[in-house]
Amino acid sequence: MKSRTRHLLQKTALAAAIAGISAPASASFFAIAEQSASGLGTAFAGGAAIAEDASTVWYNPAGMTRLDRPQLILGGSYLDINIKTNSVSASTVNLGAIPSLPISGGAGQNPGESAFVPNLYYVHPLSKDFSVGAGINAPFGLVTEYDSSWAGRYHAVKSDIKTINYNLGAGYRFDDVWSGGAGVSYQHLKAELTQAIDFATLCNLAVGGGVAAAANCAFPNFSQPNNPNDGFAKVTADSNAWGYNLGLLAQLPNDFRVGVAYRSKITHHLKGDFDATVPTPAAPAGAAGATAAAAATFGIADTGAKSDVVLPATLSISAVQQIGQWALMADVSQTYWSQLKELRIRFDPVQPVAQADSVVTLNLKNTMRVSVGATYKLNDAWTLRGGFAWDQTPVTSAENTTPRLPDADRTWYAIGAGWQLSRSWAFDFGYVMIKADDAHVRKTASAAPPNENVSRGNLSADYSGSSIQVFSAQARWTF
Repeated sequence: MKSRTRHLLQKTALAAAIAGISAPASASFFAIAEQSASGLGTAFAGGAAIAEDASTVWYNPAGMTRLDRPQLILGGSYLDINIKTNSVSASTVNLGAIPSLPISGGAGQNPGESAFVPNLYYVHPLSKDFSVGAGINAPFGLVTEYDSSWAGRYHAVKSDIKTINYNLGAGYRFDDVWSGGAGVSYQHLKAELTQAIDFATLCNLAVGGGVAAAANCAFPNFSQPNNPNDGFAKVTADSNAWGYNLGLLAQLPNDFRVGVAYRSKITHHLKGDFDATVPTPAAPAGAAGATAAAAATFGIADTGAKSDVVLPATLSISAVQQIGQWALMADVSQTYWSQLKELRIRFDPVQPVAQADSVVTLNLKNTMRVSVGATYKLNDAWTLRGGFAWDQTPVTSAENTTPRLPDADRTWYAIGAGWQLSRSWAFDFGYVMIKADDAHVRKTASAAPPNENVSRGNLSADYSGSSIQVFSAQARWTF
């Protein structure tokens, strides 16, 4: 019984720190769609077919054949994220002899964190039919951070995910209709995830499981609902991985163009560290003694951590129709989020604790994003843009929604403009207001398996009125 209890405590306490390697972003789940200011103005409608500038390196490498001179783009987007947590209630697991108790803390502040997302693209035609290009951008990421004392602190405090993607590509024009392209990506992912540790519940679980915890739990401050002796857990990890992208572009009669683009999934093998801060009253010997006592009693110890995380594949089909000064466009994109089935964490062995795998099931589904947009060439200098998009969440239920990212379906309203200053210089600007549907978190804790939330407790949280504003700009140098 003692070994089984230690295994349970270690599994739930450590897995909680990495339950949901995600953060809010402008596209579904933790994807970042803002990779071009010109595309933002039309809500990225026609993204795989428009090929109007060097950002086509990312959206469809076949589109590079439409650029007849070298072009460099430097741009970025500022994302202002507002997540409104309207009601939160939390309680500990019901252990029978020790009933469920409320957890204090309330809703805390807006956990959304604003961020700047830069990008850089370059295309160089080597002949009238063959072009090469490169791009640097950040396709996944952003940050959420709650108050360290909010009621859901045992589920999540900070979630910080960053990616940098380096893309090399080439495009070839087969004839007057068809062009094809391909590219390779090298991607770096870095993650930091934190949460509080409920030592009051860990003590109750240890005592109930027969673990000799008297020396570590016989303190009056280890109690809910007002437990001032929370511990703190942090996981930091990073990874480098490879992927590829393919594209096809058809220039059809009557100024009609169709594009198809595919980006492969990228599997990251993250390696890093788990660090636990243990409150001093857990062991009279002080900090060092507290950590040792926590390892022996609760299964919590500083150690290495590993995880395999799949960033999903995407498939986009786009169309653009030119009608005089107008260009009408549409796009349908699918993201294969179901490829991210679970988060399985493997820990380095630490004595006297057997570091078993920790598993968090995500149950994500594949998603669709549908967008329509238009551009209007006002004169030789100015082009106006507008667009609308509906973006589906991959989260399947409130039980599978993590407070690290309270995701929901999103609606985009976009406007933008392009200014052709000279033959060599142009500037693009875009703005989008993204409205999120209501999101709900319903996490339940049980002492009986499965028990992913046994040490995190029950959590009910409602989010409504959340939104994202995006301001984007880029400079284009054609030479």
